[in-house]
Amino acid sequence: DGSDVALAIKNLDLEFPVVVKTPRGMSTMDVYICDTMDEAVLRSGQIVSSVGPDGKKASYSLLEEFLVGDEFAINLIASPTLPRGVRVTDIWKYNKVIAHGTRVNQWQTMVNPEDKKYASLVRYAEGICRAVGVKHGLAHVELMTTFNEEANRYVDPVMIEIGARLAGGRKAIMAQATVPGWHPFDAMVDSHCGIPVRVPLSFAPSLVARHVYIPNDKAGKVTAIKGNNFDRLKTHYGSIVLAKVGERVKIATNIMSFPAFVWLVGTPEDVEEDTRRAREEFIIEVEKE
Repeated sequence: DGSDVALAIKNLDLEFPVVVKTPRGMSTMDVYICDTMDEAVLRSGQIVSSVGPDGKKASYSLLEEFLVGDEFAINLIASPTLPRGVRVTDIWKYNKVIAHGTRVNQWQTMVNPEDKKYASLVRYAEGICRAVGVKHGLAHVELMTTFNEEANRYVDPVMIEIGARLAGGRKAIMAQATVPGWHPFDAMVDSHCGIPVRVPLSFAPSLVARHVYIPNDKAGKVTAIKGNNFDRLKTHYGSIVLAKVGERVKIATNIMSFPAFVWLVGTPEDVEEDTRRAREEFIIEVEKE
């Protein structure tokens, strides 16, 4: 019922806001940013008394420090045939806003891992992989960091999570599309089979890649959808529309509640313009319940 939350926050020496989330979650599902003790108790009780995103009932909730800064995903390939055993292949900067009690994705943009401003993130992610024993295949690190204006680089990264897995959101596909000579799926298989992994001389992307989350602030039964012909966009690389007329939608907060996603590849200027159009021109009408 959340009655032990206050003692746990005290013992962990946490300060508000705190993060309360399910231990059985994924993709920001059942993750809440709580500003007060009452809210933390409420969310914890909700998590423990309900079925988690994986279809199983959670027997406890997790309490975490609320990290301030910019969020990144760092993707890597691991193999004993690589000089350092592991190498960063692509970095994605998350653009999120705090809304509805959680961090809500707007878009995720691939950046150049060889830019000096990201050097500490590269070292940190590679070090984390070696520390936890990731030796083969693809890996995915999520972290928070702050930008030092004077040094013109990101500093003090802090890990959110690490997985010895392929990243979601078509990130490997987009990296393959924008990094000449990089074939992540071949590299993944080669690594697990003990074959020397082939990597390009540079992982600098030749174009900007972005994963755009299409917003929706309405809940109810869908009566009409406009602006879902995303292939009209100049930099369109791929898209999927999950909302359907006649079905119910929720206000978009976690990844499973967004009505659509768009993947863009192009010049920085064109990607920015298409991001705006994709988000602003998508209109969903609902019959409120």
